[in-house]
Amino acid sequence: MPAVMKRKMASSLSRSSFFSHGIKMAEGRPGKRRAVSPAAAPATKRSKLEETSSPFEGFPRPSPADVTKIHTALARHFGERRPGAKKPKRQILDTVVGTILSQNTTNTNSHRAFSQLMERFRNWDAVRTAKPKAVETAIKCGGLAPKKTKWIQHILRTIYKETGITSMEYLRKKSKSEVHAELERFTGIGKKTSAIINLFDVGHPDMAVDTHVFRYALQLGWAPTEKERSIHNKKKQGKPWPVVTRDTVYEHLDKAFPDKLKYSMHLILTDTEGGLPVVCGAQRVLSFDGKRVYADGKALKGHPAATGKSPQFRVE
Repeated sequence: MPAVMKRKMASSLSRSSFFSHGIKMAEGRPGKRRAVSPAAAPATKRSKLEETSSPFEGFPRPSPADVTKIHTALARHFGERRPGAKKPKRQILDTVVGTILSQNTTNTNSHRAFSQLMERFRNWDAVRTAKPKAVETAIKCGGLAPKKTKWIQHILRTIYKETGITSMEYLRKKSKSEVHAELERFTGIGKKTSAIINLFDVGHPDMAVDTHVFRYALQLGWAPTEKERSIHNKKKQGKPWPVVTRDTVYEHLDKAFPDKLKYSMHLILTDTEGGLPVVCGAQRVLSFDGKRVYADGKALKGHPAATGKSPQFRVE
């Protein structure tokens, strides 16, 4: 890996924040454990979580043990990700809009778009009542500004009309499935954004699947191949398996992943400043032999992130 990339990794991993979906999140106190303790998982609001099901009923991968093993290996390199001790100061609308702005662009551009939007309008009431052209200008650097402006203002105007305030803080009292239903009625919000709100803001374990997670899941065999799907459906035993998409893989992984690993795994797999995408980008293939993680068949090397040293990551 070029020296510039190594310096970037060392710098970004030494900071106390994660960068994913255009959102910066504070890191909890780091540790050396290779497996996540219950304390590492975000607190949930309900002792009895809702049951979910996989659209690929009977498909065996990944098992909870599979996920635990690869998390252990990844955490040696990228650090175990834990929520900060303090509740985030951001509003739920900050995350909703930030995630919309992150669509079809880089974290850097979407973060800049969000910052410019807040500098220009200061609060969500101002964005709600602004002329669309003014909002478009503020978020132009994030791409697709006319479309994203339309989505954002429709959300803001709808919740203001329904609740009398421009806020989505009421979602903090909703169940996991209620958060999904409330958010996904809006154009521009899908299962990924709803799961991110659940995971980072509301406190429900929810394995959000973006393009990174989807790609890694397919490469690791965590979803059926078209051949496996065809064989299963021809047998006509049990429910037919649907087409493999990001949404069906989300439902499958959310069922398969242990709740206590969803927070850490999602961030390791999506953090574009200090996570797996830095060393295993879109042009590389991820693999795992049960002990070591590989990119294009070459094992990840580097100082474990939990040692407190500045990690220098490379693929050899």
